[in-house]
Amino acid sequence: MKLQKTLLGLTIGSAILAMSLTTAQARELRLAHGMTVDNAQHIGLQAFADEVAKLSNGELTVTIYPNGQLGGERETAEQTVTGALDMCKINGSLAETFEPKYGIMSIPFMFRDYEQAKAFMLSDLPEKYFFHSSKDRGVIGLMLIAAGSRSFYANKAIDKPEDLSGLKMRVPESDMSMRMVRAMGGQPTPVPWSEIYSALQQKIVDGAENSISSFVEQRHCEVNKYYSFDEHTMTPDVVLISDLTWETLSPEEQDIIKKAAKVGTQTSITAWDENDAKNLQKAKDMGIHLSYPDKQPFRDKTKFILDEEMQKEGYKEIIEAIQKL
Repeated sequence: MKLQKTLLGLTIGSAILAMSLTTAQARELRLAHGMTVDNAQHIGLQAFADEVAKLSNGELTVTIYPNGQLGGERETAEQTVTGALDMCKINGSLAETFEPKYGIMSIPFMFRDYEQAKAFMLSDLPEKYFFHSSKDRGVIGLMLIAAGSRSFYANKAIDKPEDLSGLKMRVPESDMSMRMVRAMGGQPTPVPWSEIYSALQQKIVDGAENSISSFVEQRHCEVNKYYSFDEHTMTPDVVLISDLTWETLSPEEQDIIKKAAKVGTQTSITAWDENDAKNLQKAKDMGIHLSYPDKQPFRDKTKFILDEEMQKEGYKEIIEAIQKL
C-alpha cells in the first residue's frame, strides 16, 4: 500500500512537472505600433501574430499594442534596441537611423509604380540586403509592411514642384525625406507621427506627405483640403525585432517567425489596397480637391538624389537589383 502511494505520488509529480515545462516553454512576444486597429498595417500584423500562434501550436504568441500605447515610433524603436520591447513597427524612413541602407527605399521615385514596390516587399531582397545590416545596432529587420504611395497635401494644390516653394512640409525623421522636399523648394519640417494633426491645425506646418489612407484615417483631411497624387515615394514600413530577443529564440522558433512574417507582409498588401480604395472614395465624398499632376517635373527635381546614392559603397548593387524587379 505504501509503495502504491509512493508510485501514485511520483506519477502525479511527473504530470505536474510536465505541465510546468509545457507552460514554461510557452512564450509571449510583444509588438508595438502607432496605427489604429482598423488600419491595414494592423490587419497585416495581426495576421502575422495569428500565424505565429498557429505554426507554434500556441507555444509562441505575439501580443500587439496598437495606437501608440507603448509610445511613439522613436520610443518603441529605442525600447526594442534595449530589449525592453520585443518588436516594433516603424516608418520606413525612420529605419534609416538604424541602418542607412534603408534610405534606399525612400529615394524619390525609386519604384516605377506600386506593383514594383509590392514585388520588392515580397522578394528576397529585403532579407538579403537590409534586415541583418542593423544587427550591430541592436535590432534586426523582420518584415516589410505595406504603406502605400506617398503624395503631398496642403491647403492648395501641389501640381508642380514650384507649388512647394515657401511651404513648411511635415516629413518623417529622415534625411532622405528632408533632401527630397528641399530639392523641390519646400521647407522640410520633421514632426513625430502622433503630432501631425495638431501641427497642421496650429499651422506649425503648412502641409505634409503621406498615403491617401493615412490622410483620411488620421483625419488630416479635416485640416488640409488638397491632395495631389505625385506619388514621390512608395516606402514600406519596417518591423524590427530586438537582437536580444532574436538570440533567445530557437532555430525552429526563428523559422516560425520568418514564415509568419511573409504572411503578414502579403496580408498587409492586400488590406492596404482595399483600404486605399475605400479612403479614396471617402476623400471624394468629403469634397477633398484631388489632383493628378505630371510626375516628370518632380522626378527631374530629385533625380540627383538617386545619382548621389548610386555612388555610395554597396548601394549601386542594391538599387540595380530593385530596378530589375
